[in-house]
Amino acid sequence: MENSYKFFQNTQCEFFPCHKVEKVENFNCMFCYCPLYREERCLGNPEYVISRKGQRIKDCSNCLLVHQPEMYDMVIGRLQREDELLHIDLRKLKTQVKERLMQITHINEIDADMKYEHQINIDRILDGVMKDMSGSCAVDVLLQEFAPECICPGYFTFCGKKIECGILTQLDISLIDKGYIYAFHAPVVDLENTGSVLDQYYMEAFQVACIDVIRGWLQGYLERKNSVYEKKYCSPSFGPGYYGMGMEAVPELLGLMDASQVGVSWNGECMSPKMSLVGTYLIAGEDVFEIDSDCRDCIGHSGGCEFCIKH
Repeated sequence: MENSYKFFQNTQCEFFPCHKVEKVENFNCMFCYCPLYREERCLGNPEYVISRKGQRIKDCSNCLLVHQPEMYDMVIGRLQREDELLHIDLRKLKTQVKERLMQITHINEIDADMKYEHQINIDRILDGVMKDMSGSCAVDVLLQEFAPECICPGYFTFCGKKIECGILTQLDISLIDKGYIYAFHAPVVDLENTGSVLDQYYMEAFQVACIDVIRGWLQGYLERKNSVYEKKYCSPSFGPGYYGMGMEAVPELLGLMDASQVGVSWNGECMSPKMSLVGTYLIAGEDVFEIDSDCRDCIGHSGGCEFCIKH
């Protein structure tokens, strides 16, 4: 192959080729040091060894991915990504999911005997769903950062398009450092073959509980992520259907990211899968997110509610 912006060989290098290959003429030296080495989930399939200092490090001796000419575009595409893909293990959040599920279904408000029976059913459903989930029982979440210049009084603006969000009129946006858009969907369950109507009800409540718990987990994660050097605060999730953002914002927000990475899409009428969510979080150096509880379920009326009018 001839040298180009995608392919280069340094045959005079004392290590050339630095991996055992069958066709030396196709060995690409463009990425001499793998630019994806520091990524926990890179494109390759590395092995891990323990160094003499006791550190777990990658051993890429058997990985040829970045040296294959046809992989250039994929590597560059990965480097140009501005999003973050999280894998949240629901097994580690099982207690929180169960607690939220019991709140949603009001089980704690019934008499002791019935409560015990319903708790057994909930445990059975939780164990069954997590056992049936493929892989590591994880929910994938896509996060994408955006600049504070996108945050305006009463709306977000992306590429000249406004996304109304009433709660932004209640915040001191000058103190906000950045924001994040997120997308994910709840575990997909087979409601039609679940069994009784009560089991179906619990399964749907389980999906809602997962969404609520993951949103809370993300808020804590982003607060920790941005507080490495100094304390930062993360807002609740602001998104379509609450905190003054209308449902028409769903396709606008999804259009700003590649939500297909986490299996979320827009079919022209609604998100797919059914239990999908998209929204935003904001980060500030001060706790400016003390918000009136009435705003939490605001669906973004054009005229504003009495609270907005008064304030």
